[in-house]
Amino acid sequence: MLICGMFVPAIKGQGTEEQQKKWLPMAYKFQIIGCYAQTELGHGSNVQGLETTATFDPKTDEFVIHSPTLTSSKWWPGGLGKASTHAVVYARLITEGKDYGIHGFIVQLRSLEDHSPLPGITLGDIGGKFGSGAYNSMDNGVLRFDHVRIPRDQMLMRLSQVTREGKYVHSDVPKQLLYGTMVFVRQTIVADASKALSRAVCIAVRYSAIRKQFGSQDGGPETKVLDYKTQQSRLFPLLASAYAFRFVGDWLKWLYMDVTQKLEAKDYSTLQEAHACTAGLKAVTTSATGCH
Repeated sequence: MLICGMFVPAIKGQGTEEQQKKWLPMAYKFQIIGCYAQTELGHGSNVQGLETTATFDPKTDEFVIHSPTLTSSKWWPGGLGKASTHAVVYARLITEGKDYGIHGFIVQLRSLEDHSPLPGITLGDIGGKFGSGAYNSMDNGVLRFDHVRIPRDQMLMRLSQVTREGKYVHSDVPKQLLYGTMVFVRQTIVADASKALSRAVCIAVRYSAIRKQFGSQDGGPETKVLDYKTQQSRLFPLLASAYAFRFVGDWLKWLYMDVTQKLEAKDYSTLQEAHACTAGLKAVTTSATGCH
């Protein structure tokens, strides 16, 4: 579930110790169901182009979450359509009239009593997706905010903070940590893509090895389908790719663990490499396998 794959890692990576103590136990016990609301109708991987705003109101010590345009609608987050009660929402932080860029906020979306959307929140399931039926097992959703207020302490504050007076304070932790959750998710997707391709190729090669079709002109045994060059040209490149994707998936897992250990020691030297490698290899492996 995406609560374990994205919601929890976002809080662990970007939340303070106090925030982790508050939210993670509820997530682990599934007392709340969380999703990762980053992608919008107008922008996906271009995080800096996101339009949702989180404007600080010093009079009430709250952030006002708002979707100012149609394209600012959160679009596609898995688990959002029907299941999630909470989300880590990425929005442009505005305080004292200045835009400080994209930050994460924990926002409750649905009532814990009857699961209905809270005031100011519009939710929906985007329906069937084009392509593999496997995509339709996930309730990808759409989300809009109409001046929804949340407490200031629901801003994920490991990387930066907003004081009670509305002053923006940036820590010495690099902003690239904002992408830490996606680094984790992308390395997982690469590993999953290799597994999916391996299973499919294994089935196809085994079947081709036992399936016989057409015989020799002298009445001899029929030829294995795998012996035909046209069949080999289709299967063998995929077989090689399955091995390559498995090896690169293992390497990305090691890279992520190495980066995580270095981050704990405040060593950010390999973070950009991890971000670039996971983003690029996720695109390569999912394009080759049709697994998105």
